[in-house]
Amino acid sequence: MGPLRIGFVYGIIAAIVALVADLRFLILDPSSLGTWVLAVIETYRSTVALATCLFLGILAALRVRPTRLDPGVPYGALLLRDGALASAAVAVMFGAAVFLTTALQATLLADEARAYAEEAAPRIVSYLDELAQRFDNPSPTTVGEVESDLQPPTLRDLGVSMTNLVLRAILLATLGGLVGALRGRFGARPGGKPRRE
Repeated sequence: MGPLRIGFVYGIIAAIVALVADLRFLILDPSSLGTWVLAVIETYRSTVALATCLFLGILAALRVRPTRLDPGVPYGALLLRDGALASAAVAVMFGAAVFLTTALQATLLADEARAYAEEAAPRIVSYLDELAQRFDNPSPTTVGEVESDLQPPTLRDLGVSMTNLVLRAILLATLGGLVGALRGRFGARPGGKPRRE
């Protein structure tokens, strides 16, 4: 498969992860989850989504094989190019999904997101308070602060989302190109045959 097709396949997975992470309030019922589960989800969902995007971008660069060999062009250079393209495609699809969910939360789904924040915040804070008491620490946060963090984005956040999309694409394209260059240097050959010494 070509780099864009591989990037598209892995990009779909990354986009699904982004959709689930950002629209979790449509799936989850805070009252039916344990307080610690809810706290973990809200603390790490963005980190897990970004790590998944990064992992899938690198995986796409590892899986790509140039489908057309250009005369006079080193195979390593083709791997660099195609690795960068595949990884960038993953980042663009992930970023597009984040942009879409940001737009939905800022408009059509704002009420649902606020209702989720109002219900989830007290449960998260109760868990954090319980944790703080175990270690004789003061309460780390208040319900108002947690609820504020869980509030839906505004339309102004669409600009931030688009900027992040571009930065992510540049970062992943760079990493994908680096992976391709390393593959070319350490033995990748046309058809996946290892280099013979």
